Amino acid sequence: MVENKRRKKFIGTPVQRKLLFLIFASAVIPTGLVTISLYYLIFVLFAWQLGIPEAIECNLIPVLNKINLIIFIALPIVLLFIWVIALELSHRLAGPIFRLERELDARILGLKRGPIRLRKKDELKSLTDKINKVLNP
Repeated sequence: MVENKRRKKFIGTPVQRKLLFLIFASAVIPTGLVTISLYYLIFVLFAWQLGIPEAIECNLIPVLNKINLIIFIALPIVLLFIWVIALELSHRLAGPIFRLERELDARILGLKRGPIRLRKKDELKSLTDKINKVLNP
């Protein structure tokens, strides 16, 4: 049996946009805060501890340049990875919601009858089962 698979991960519904933003922001904001905090702690406290301007320039500037390079290379990769995960999670929730809305609209208009079926990996199966019990007692 061939599984009916959604081709588009981003369906553009308001629910998916909100979920995508929420998941992405909940990963990026703490990551950014930790990065900024570590950056501050490493360089401000290290510079304060050394206290000698020549030593700071000789020791801190090369380290700072290497860390900046690593951050600028890794940041787009990490953000892309977080975006892909957020898109997949939002798709798993927003897709079934979109399908339920579409199926219920078809039943309201009298175009379809019978139970609503979701894909195997879709979330909200328990909600769909309850809706099916209401629609088909």
